[in-house]
Amino acid sequence: MSRSFYILFLLFLVSCGGSKPDPIQLHDDKEPELIFDNYDQKISYCIGLDHARGCFNAYSNPQISEHFDMAQIEAGMIDYIAGNELRIDFMSIDSILDLYLVEDGSIDNSKVNKSDASYAIGLDEAFNLVSALVGRQIDQDVDVEFMIIGIQQAMDNAEHPSIAYMDAKREVINYYGDVNKKNGEAFLKENIMYQGVQVTESGLQYEIIKEGNGIQPYMTDSVIIHYTGRFIDGRVFESTIPSNIPFKGSLMSVIPGWQEGVCLMKEGGQTRLYIPYELAYGAEGKGVVEPYSTLIFDIELIKVMRFK
Repeated sequence: MSRSFYILFLLFLVSCGGSKPDPIQLHDDKEPELIFDNYDQKISYCIGLDHARGCFNAYSNPQISEHFDMAQIEAGMIDYIAGNELRIDFMSIDSILDLYLVEDGSIDNSKVNKSDASYAIGLDEAFNLVSALVGRQIDQDVDVEFMIIGIQQAMDNAEHPSIAYMDAKREVINYYGDVNKKNGEAFLKENIMYQGVQVTESGLQYEIIKEGNGIQPYMTDSVIIHYTGRFIDGRVFESTIPSNIPFKGSLMSVIPGWQEGVCLMKEGGQTRLYIPYELAYGAEGKGVVEPYSTLIFDIELIKVMRFK
């Protein structure tokens, strides 16, 4: 299961109306002043604080907080990241949460108690965080101790964390943006060397998976498309496939990389687009797409609707 699943589940609940490890002592009445010896320590703290703050806000909502134990969510996150012995088998996370979080939006604690379900959520949150760091190739730069401090302060709802929550978020966004830009440039430079990958004058790279035999769209046309969008580390951020509801809209309303790439296709064709950030969501990003993100889209052009 993914973090986004749990957040969606929590929103559904709203609409329907133990001891924790402490490798660094932080639970005095006043949060300590942290001294960062280098930038890796500072950004590691900010990453932990920012991720855990989102987790805290999601699960402490007054309308649903009774279903979750915040201390156990924190314990699961820290145990996983610190490499401590886990009190729940990591491979059982999905089973535990499938039993606890019922599809109709209710909670079933007859087979799984709140403590175990909360701990499993913590493990999953930490796994998603670590996976994102690995995908960005920055996991070896992270100072685990300082990231844990950030997690603890956020999960304990520190009134005055060592770096203000919004300042930490801005720091993380800027840092990820720099990483995304560097990784995207390196990815595209290597990707163009693979057989079958072509590049246009704008820098858009594409690979024809299946040749179409229908008409080719113009920029003014509308199209019906199935697609899956991924980051360069393989994480899927958007797809029409699970719902089987294709995208339908004008090419004038989509990102430049789509406009150019889809106009190279014919009905019935399938193409993989490798889109530089300049042809995607740029230096600002959008939604789950972070600034300077190079994106990969698998696109199937189902139908072209001519502009009249």
